[in-house]
Amino acid sequence: MNVPDKSKFPRAQEVAYLDTAAEGLPPADSEEALASYYRDKALGTPGRERLYEADNATRCAAARLLEASGEDVVLLANASEALNLLVNSTPWRPGDEVLISDLEFPSNVLAWRRMREQGVEVRVIPSTSGALTLEQFVASINSRTRVVSVSQVSYKTGTQIPFMAALAREAHRAGALFCVDATQALGRMPVSIEGVDYLVASSYKWLLGVHGLAVVYLSPELRERMVPGTLGWYSVREIFTPERFESYEYKPGAERLASGMPNFPAIYVLRRSLEYLLGIGPRLLDAALQPLVTRARDGLAALGLDVLTPPEPEYASGIVSFLHPLAEKIGQVLDREGVIVWAGDGRLRASVHVYNDAEDISRFLGVLAALLPRLEVGIG
Repeated sequence: MNVPDKSKFPRAQEVAYLDTAAEGLPPADSEEALASYYRDKALGTPGRERLYEADNATRCAAARLLEASGEDVVLLANASEALNLLVNSTPWRPGDEVLISDLEFPSNVLAWRRMREQGVEVRVIPSTSGALTLEQFVASINSRTRVVSVSQVSYKTGTQIPFMAALAREAHRAGALFCVDATQALGRMPVSIEGVDYLVASSYKWLLGVHGLAVVYLSPELRERMVPGTLGWYSVREIFTPERFESYEYKPGAERLASGMPNFPAIYVLRRSLEYLLGIGPRLLDAALQPLVTRARDGLAALGLDVLTPPEPEYASGIVSFLHPLAEKIGQVLDREGVIVWAGDGRLRASVHVYNDAEDISRFLGVLAALLPRLEVGIG
């Protein structure tokens, strides 16, 4: 399988699509996946077994991407729901602390932030030039730290944390849980569950799925002591036992976190996308695309832009971004020129995935090179 690969992505053949960090492009056969769901659903109750088979196959495929057991993976509605489930499943005490950084997306801030009303402090580690160090975390972890929650890759700067396993060990040494938001990493680069207690990843970005689904990993160690903060008929082994009004038994694995019927249409699409991504492999994909990311970052720096993405290779991911007071205007011009990026919050962000090639990067940098001098004299 070739990388880059535009063959399965019609939109990527029309424009230089550099906005996967916001919305990934589903492969063309996703349309057939949705039609397949409809055919199975249209069978009525006899088709339900096929829906369950799709759910199981997709969970197992996601587990292979994580190099985890299928029993330890579940598909929930979205990353925010999954993070809130962890919050609601944790027996908090006044004085507990949650440790995050200033590179986190709001979903990994707000879920913890509301616990301040129960006496839980959220401590934010500041980044320097878009980067974080293990020493910063170690200096902040203490006996009150209950959870360390980080994104493997920052939505804001594209910074990858290169010391995840070491950070997990430091969190566990203090008796804290280690939670990872892999939304901006899973499907694009290797994601390790070493030391991870809980992991979430949205499906509609780098995993090339559609909305309404998240991949969630629950470690066996956490599962043994966790009382899920939600419960429904989908969480338990048997729903029609004589004792159902008095007692219940959880499903044995991470599926206990699912309370009701999954989003089967999204599951059918994700199964196809995962098969495609697994056919390439995250290590090969990352290695093949990193030269494009490096070229994009170096090109932005050469244009004199205020690049947020650290230059060191160990921090590299699929994202590069820069600050600019006219970011939204630049984004609009790029869009008119057939280059799709994310622009807002005083930033412009480009992201590189399987359907991007050297021509896309040249087009992106070329439009910027022609535009920036015009902006400086106010005629852009």
